Amino acid sequence: MTLPADNTAPPVTRTRRLIIVIGVVVPLLITMVGAFVMALWIPELPNPVATHWGLSGPDGYSTAGSVIALPLLVTLAFASFAAFASWRGGPHGGMLGAHKILVSTSVFLSVSITVIAAGSLAVQRGLNNAENAPGIGGIVLAALPIALLMGFFAWLMLPTAESIRSIAVPAKPVEGAATERVHFSSTTRLGPGVVIIAVVALVALALALAIQAVSSPTELLLPAVIGLFVIALAVSTLSWRITIDQRGLRVRSALGWPRTTIAPEQIDSVSVVTVNPISEFGGYGWRWAPDGRSGIVLSQGEAVEVKRKNGKRFIVTMHDAQLGAEALATIAKK
Repeated sequence: MTLPADNTAPPVTRTRRLIIVIGVVVPLLITMVGAFVMALWIPELPNPVATHWGLSGPDGYSTAGSVIALPLLVTLAFASFAAFASWRGGPHGGMLGAHKILVSTSVFLSVSITVIAAGSLAVQRGLNNAENAPGIGGIVLAALPIALLMGFFAWLMLPTAESIRSIAVPAKPVEGAATERVHFSSTTRLGPGVVIIAVVALVALALALAIQAVSSPTELLLPAVIGLFVIALAVSTLSWRITIDQRGLRVRSALGWPRTTIAPEQIDSVSVVTVNPISEFGGYGWRWAPDGRSGIVLSQGEAVEVKRKNGKRFIVTMHDAQLGAEALATIAKK
């Protein structure tokens, strides 16, 4: 599949067209074709069908309709998220590296879950009882390379990603008496748009746990514990408290953990940088960049960048980054 070049359209228009076609239309077509094929098999399937396999065979059951609908719902949700997150494009109207990853992942996800869902039903055709269904380990192993190959093709069809590099502006220490103490505190939190996406993701996780509870309540304990931990961790990282004083830089989440501290003697330099979360860090939260930087990235714009004496760099986004950087530079100088 090759998309015709359209050099007359503005970069933003071409980018959005690619996002819609490759990131939304193609994945939905894949899952719709899979759903149509699986629907034709319903008269041949047991009721209920096996939906979960343990070491000894099937141990979770549900309706065939739920198996058919799941790839459609997951694909629609992720494709919508990928399109929303990539819609603004890069500074010059093209795609950023993270946008290409999201759009390609949309194709990968649709192929993988559709093949696995269809395969799990295919092995049950003609059975009177789903308890006799064979394992699907081979189907899962086959689905992943196929999905990876399709995702790779999607990546190749997308344009070269724009690159963004932050320019660090060194912070000057605050002038004052050597005996004066410097204290700075601030709160950084996710913007409303990102919070909405996070809430949707958490609701989807809750629905997945609910489906698991209905289909296989005896297997719910481990997923529930993991799910609750993920939800608590996600909620705690929506907001962070930043404190700069004689102890250095301290950043902690709303619940007190995770947290990090950089002592004054560990600091080599302090700068103010402009950060693009999607392009440079691949998203929001406590992030790691390909160039080795890490930090709390909750918004696009100014951030304090701390270079440790071991060469590692730590980023914290905040609306008053200049003041924070100057305060930390003062602490590090003493």
